[in-house]
Amino acid sequence: MSNEVELSREMGVTSATMIGVGAMIGAGIFVLTGIAAGTAGPGLMMVFLLNGIVTTFTAMAYAELGSAIPEAGGGYLWIKHSLPSINGFLSGWMSWFAHAVAGSLYALGFGAYFGLLMETYHFSIFGLSGLLLNKFLAVVIAIVFIYINFRGASETGSIANVIGFIKIAILAVFIFSGLYSMYYKPDWFSNFNPFLPNGFGGVFMAMGLTFIAFEGYEVIAQTAEEVKDPKKNIPRAIFYSLIIVIPIYLLVALVSIGALTTDIPAWQFLGQHKELGLIEAAKQFMPFGTFLLLIAGLVSTMSALNATTFSSTRVSFAMGRDFNLPSIFSKIHPVNRTPYSALFISGALIILMAVSIPIEDVAAAADIMFLLLFVQVNIAVIVIRKKFGKEIEYGYKTPFFPIIPILGIISQLFLALYMFNYSRIGWYVTVLWIAIGFIIYFGYSVKKEKIEKGKIARYISPGDYRTVVSLSHLSSVKPLITLGAGLARGQGNEVVALHVIAIPQQAFLETGDQFIKESQPIFDTAMSTGKELGVTVHNKNVASHDVSEAILDVARSGKCNMILLGGSEKVFRGKIKQSVPQILMRSADCDVGVFFPQDFKDVKSILVPLGLGEHSHRIKIASNLADFFKAKMTIFTVVRDEGSVPLAKNMHDEAMKILDKVVDSEIKVAAAIDEVILQKSNDYDLCIIGPSTEWILHDMLFGSLPDKIIKESNCSVLIIKHPEQHTESWVGMIVDKIKKSL
Repeated sequence: MSNEVELSREMGVTSATMIGVGAMIGAGIFVLTGIAAGTAGPGLMMVFLLNGIVTTFTAMAYAELGSAIPEAGGGYLWIKHSLPSINGFLSGWMSWFAHAVAGSLYALGFGAYFGLLMETYHFSIFGLSGLLLNKFLAVVIAIVFIYINFRGASETGSIANVIGFIKIAILAVFIFSGLYSMYYKPDWFSNFNPFLPNGFGGVFMAMGLTFIAFEGYEVIAQTAEEVKDPKKNIPRAIFYSLIIVIPIYLLVALVSIGALTTDIPAWQFLGQHKELGLIEAAKQFMPFGTFLLLIAGLVSTMSALNATTFSSTRVSFAMGRDFNLPSIFSKIHPVNRTPYSALFISGALIILMAVSIPIEDVAAAADIMFLLLFVQVNIAVIVIRKKFGKEIEYGYKTPFFPIIPILGIISQLFLALYMFNYSRIGWYVTVLWIAIGFIIYFGYSVKKEKIEKGKIARYISPGDYRTVVSLSHLSSVKPLITLGAGLARGQGNEVVALHVIAIPQQAFLETGDQFIKESQPIFDTAMSTGKELGVTVHNKNVASHDVSEAILDVARSGKCNMILLGGSEKVFRGKIKQSVPQILMRSADCDVGVFFPQDFKDVKSILVPLGLGEHSHRIKIASNLADFFKAKMTIFTVVRDEGSVPLAKNMHDEAMKILDKVVDSEIKVAAAIDEVILQKSNDYDLCIIGPSTEWILHDMLFGSLPDKIIKESNCSVLIIKHPEQHTESWVGMIVDKIKKSL
């Protein structure tokens, strides 16, 4: 069982607050203000005010749960703790996607603003212009902030502080200039008449569109494991960020409409200029307006990109740590102590979407996903308070409970559904992403989480588990029970001798009673062999129409850490119908061993061939068997070139640490790896090897190397399949393919 890992606590309340401010004051205020004004009219002020109220409902839930359960992952983990597991997975899946999409939006926003700045001052990069220049700049800034986040939490917080204060200062100049202009413009209030030219429908659509600008406090929850004194500082940071942001939004809406002098209504002017509406407004009343607003837009999109990169990384890291995503997502850098794998994958997703996906509709999908996520968080805060309230130490509690979270559920669900009127494609993207999430959940997460929980349970109490030895022929009973005894002794558990009476589909299972006597010689041999070895053997007879399912049922119904069965030549034949070992290796939640004995009498030497990056699990099993048989054990690796020798040596050194003892270790350089291992195996009594990845790709049980050893070698062969190899295999294959192509 791997040790639990946690992120280091380095961030104070100011840094956490500015992370939230940076996530909120970004594309939402600079890019979306003009678009929202064209939709809602002067009612833009009402849009920001109502969104501030709606978001405060959920902010209270985040403050309460962030103070009580301060773990990286935020809403994802709270939903996972309180609601059905599918909700927990989907909330994390949606949150990861939403933050990554927002990150690509902010990267593209930076590219557009910086591209405009370069064109204004006649700068050029590689002769690029227009959309290509914007996308190039988006990729560059995304890489910059991936590196900043890779450096660690302290650098992340410091950058957020600097950018946040610069951004607020420029917006303060914008607001002050606008108010000054309005003071000397007596009829400024006429710009607000009519107040709702598109009615409340325009207000609701603009609320859905700009809601992404109010979700930054959710990012603060992602810092929970890195914030000092989180019970106090998480709620403070959440409310401080809203206190800073909401008044700024309201004042920006006021002056961007009220201070304009145009031939058409001010709100239409802003709507016509869309994402550049705020810059066009600044030209009229703000000294150096274009330049300063461009700078503000740049630092705002950078801070928002920083925050969403940070958040998407934390969500995917938490999902990897909880086995909902492959274990590569849970890796932490040994020096920086940051989840670098999750960061690089999230960063790649941000860059991919920035350069290839129409961002407007996907951004609408991000809004919908944030709204649906917050609906679930409000449900979670109610469930957790009622179920676990007495067991949890809160740093903050939501007032008027449960009225506040219920209001959050109703208002945000309404906005999410109303967004269908603004962007049907956004809803289609949401449904598609959720459907992909269902496939990953049922195809990977459910099985992986079950396997990992089983590993932990077996580690805590190994003696409670059993080694199930499936016996079919009398001739193979003694070698299988002998090997099973060695495996069981190493785990401190017992052996269950299982004989499945195969009944054709045409006959009733009750007819199995007629064949019980045929099992007796098998069980007599199993009992006597176990007695000779000093291992308790329990007998179990099962009649079944499906042999493989019967073995799996026995393993599932009791506590089982190993299924051992014999192999035969039939295993190698490529049939459409899979063999029993194939089915067991694909479906079992515990280790599966397939044993091919060759004149199996006494084991004096054991060979363990290892490939680079091999899992350590098989080494432990080999060590237990070496102790049981008092045999010599050799770890053997063949590499294709001298450059790989240091990697192989490091792997062997790590194996020695795992075993906590010295065994023989050999490394050879050869082009024909299979032939060298085959030749080496002839000098040993038992070879313990894992299934080849060829088996996974081509739906065959054994790849070329196990095939050759079993058919051509003089030694007995034990194929060990760890359940993790199935669930992680597709990820490993992708990584291996990438490595080979580089």
